[in-house]
Parts: sequence; structure tokens; C-alpha cells
Amino acid sequence: MKNLLIILAITIGSYQLWLKYGDGGKDPLYDEPYVAVYGRDSCSVTQKMLAELRDAGIKYEYFVVDDEATADKLHSRMEAADLSTRRYNLPVVDTNGSLVVRPTLDYVISTYNAGL
Repeated sequence: MKNLLIILAITIGSYQLWLKYGDGGKDPLYDEPYVAVYGRDSCSVTQKMLAELRDAGIKYEYFVVDDEATADKLHSRMEAADLSTRRYNLPVVDTNGSLVVRPTLDYVISTYNAGL
């Protein structure tokens, strides 16, 4: 019984360490510099960010959070980045693995360029 408790404690501890320091969604989506925007078509702030990125000539990938699989992936990445998923504003922008809720265009561009 004692050995079982020790194994259980080690397993739980390992899992907690993996969540905190393992991949858990913290790794960048791609091996090259990127911008991924998570938002809604009906969100004016999301649409403004997309327009600003287009005007700045920054290539981006757009994900609609109304898709359940997309929302699940985003929430997993947000939790790994210690961002609350309970209630948050859109867009959430992932630039080279750095997730930020409603970042400024300057922040996105500087983070993107740092990865070049």
C-alpha cells in the first residue's frame, strides 16, 4: 500500500510539473515567425486588428473562436500561458508563441520582427 501511495504521489507531481513546465501549449505553433489571431467576425476590435495587420503587411492566420475545436485549442494555450479563460476580450493574438489579449499593433509587430 505504501508503494502504491508513493507511485501515485510521483505520478501526480510529474503531471503537475508537465503542466507547468512541459509543452502544455506554450510552444509556438510554427517553427518560423508567425501571427495567429483568434477572434470573431462580429467583433469590431478583432476586425480592426486584422485590418491593421493587413495594412502593415504582416501575414497572419485568423481563427474563429466560435468553432469548438478552435476554442478548445485556444483555451489550452491560454491556460498554459497563465491567461484566464473564464472571461476575456477578443482578439487574442499569438505572436511567435506569445499570447496576448487585445495587444497593440506595435506590440505585435515588434514581437513578430524579433522572431525574424
